Amino acid sequence: MALDWKKIIKKRLERKVFTGLPLTIFVTVFLILLGTFLGITDSIVNSLPMVKLDASFAHFLFQIRTPSLAKAFYVITNFADQITIAVIMIISLGYLFWKKELAYLYALLLTFIGTEGSVFLIKIFINRDRPGADIAYYLETSKSFPSGHSAIAMAIFGFITNYVLHHIASYKNKSLVIFAGSILIALIGFSRLYLGVHFLSDVIGGFLIGGLWLVAGITFRERHFYVDSLKKGKTA
Repeated sequence: MALDWKKIIKKRLERKVFTGLPLTIFVTVFLILLGTFLGITDSIVNSLPMVKLDASFAHFLFQIRTPSLAKAFYVITNFADQITIAVIMIISLGYLFWKKELAYLYALLLTFIGTEGSVFLIKIFINRDRPGADIAYYLETSKSFPSGHSAIAMAIFGFITNYVLHHIASYKNKSLVIFAGSILIALIGFSRLYLGVHFLSDVIGGFLIGGLWLVAGITFRERHFYVDSLKKGKTA
């Protein structure tokens, strides 16, 4: 029996149903992020040009580093350290539980655990050394790829940005929230480079990993809302 591709495509592009266009977009973005991450990982393991690019960019930032900017970026980088993220997670989970927004709560947990677990395992698998002590503003003990700060910044601050967007109506305010969230995430990633504790590909890899789990968390939440709406529709 031949497949009706016209019908399949029409179903995939259905805007009013979560399993249509919304799910198609989420899956497409997820696959793009995954493919890009795998490509970067392969480049790190096998490609000399990528290694040279990382080293050159790290030394360039070291040469233009100033004491005042280094102190400023050190403050920024701590927005995504373990203690700060732990506090943010406790407050966020407590708030979501209090508001009884369990779909968001479970989605946030999925995003956080998935990101942290992936970073931990990939660091062991890749086993890449960090930039040398000659350019590092301070020394880190864990492995370099991917950047945990960049990954968790993308995942958690991206999730919080998405949450806020769904709870405000003004288009102007939505734009400001997107801008603020994007700048914060970008600054945290760049701080890792400016302080000489990560290579460029580490930060890009971290953003991709965090992005993967952010998409997974948002997809989980949207699916929950979709299923819940179907149940309400049946009982109405």
